Amino acid sequence: MMKLKELSLRQFRNLHNVKLGFSEHINVFYGENGQGKTNLIEAIVFLSSARSFRVRNDKVLIQDNFEFGRVEAEMLSNGQDYSLLAVISQEGKYFEVNQQAIARLSDFIGYCNVVLFNPDDLNLFTTSPGVRRREFDYELGKLSKTYLQDLNRAQHLLKERNSYLKENEIDDLYLEILTNNLIDVSVSVMTSRNEFIAALNPVVNEYFKIISGMDIDISLQYESAVNLKENHFKEELSRIYASSLQRDRQFGMTHRGFHREDIIFYMNGKPVSDVASQGQRRLIILAYKIALTKLIAKLSGQYPILCLDDLFSELDSQRRYQVLKALPEDMQVFISTTDLSFLETNKPLRIFEIKNGEVYQGG
Repeated sequence: MMKLKELSLRQFRNLHNVKLGFSEHINVFYGENGQGKTNLIEAIVFLSSARSFRVRNDKVLIQDNFEFGRVEAEMLSNGQDYSLLAVISQEGKYFEVNQQAIARLSDFIGYCNVVLFNPDDLNLFTTSPGVRRREFDYELGKLSKTYLQDLNRAQHLLKERNSYLKENEIDDLYLEILTNNLIDVSVSVMTSRNEFIAALNPVVNEYFKIISGMDIDISLQYESAVNLKENHFKEELSRIYASSLQRDRQFGMTHRGFHREDIIFYMNGKPVSDVASQGQRRLIILAYKIALTKLIAKLSGQYPILCLDDLFSELDSQRRYQVLKALPEDMQVFISTTDLSFLETNKPLRIFEIKNGEVYQGG
C-alpha cells in the first residue's frame, strides 16, 4: 500500500511547527472551522500535485511574516521508503526526493499519489468544460507519463497553430504539417481519455449504489467531436479540421479538437446538472473519487491516499457508515471534520484535534 508515515510542516499556513505520525488506514483531523484542518489536507495534497487545490498563488501557503514554508514526509510506496521535501519561498518552489534535488516537477509527482474530495468538487457538474477536462487530465496524467507527454505536446502544437493562424501571410504547406502533427497527437490524447472514462464508468456506478442505497444508474460520457467508437476516427478528425479551416483562419484560432471536448455525468440517462439534488451530487462525486482510487490501484498495483475534506457534515449517519464501510482496507484515508459522531467503524483510526494551528493526537 501507499502510506504517508510521517508529516512535518514548518510555517505552512497557520501550522508553525508540526510533526505527525499516522495510522495505516483512517486518520481524522477534528476541530472547529478555521483552526487548520484543511491546511493539513492541503499540505498532503501539495506533496502529490506540487500545488495548492485552494489558491493559484503558492506564496499564500507561507505563514505570515516568514520567508518560506516547508513540507516534509516519510512515505512508503511500492514497498520502498522515500523521504520527500517541498519548500515554498518568495523565489519559487524547491523539491527533493531522498535528499536529492529534483529539477523537473514531473519527476517529483507520483511518489505521493492523492485523490482528494473537497466541497468545491460539487461545482464539477456545472462548471465550464475546460475545468472538467483539467480534472480528468490531471488524474489521467498521474497514471500515465505517456499521456502527460502527449497532452503537453498537443497543447504546444495547438498554441503554435493558433499563433501561426494569426500571421498575415500563411504558408499552406506549413499549416498542413502543423495540423497533421496536431491531429496525430490528438488521436492519442482522445483515445486515452475515452478509455479512461470507459474504465471508470462501471466502478462509479457500483460505488454510487453502495453508498447511496439508491437504484439509480450513474454514467460518464466523453463528449467528442468525432465518433471514437469508429476505427478510423483519425480520418474523421482530419475532415473536421478541413471543414473548419476557413473559420480558423478568419478568427486566428483552432475551433475544433481535443481542447474543446467535455465529460458529462449522467443520472438515469439525464445530465446530473439537470436532475440531481445537492445530496445526490455529493454522493456521485464521492463515488467518482472512490472509483478513481480503485482504478489507480488496478493500474499501478497500489491504492493512492484518499483525502476527504469536510465531507461528513452534509451526510446522514447511514451514509457516513456506508462510506466508511466502502473504503478499501488497503487504502490510507485522511478525513477533516467538525463532528466526530460519524466514527461508527471497527477500522483502525487515529484522531488529531486541531486548535489554532496546534495539533493534539487523541486516539
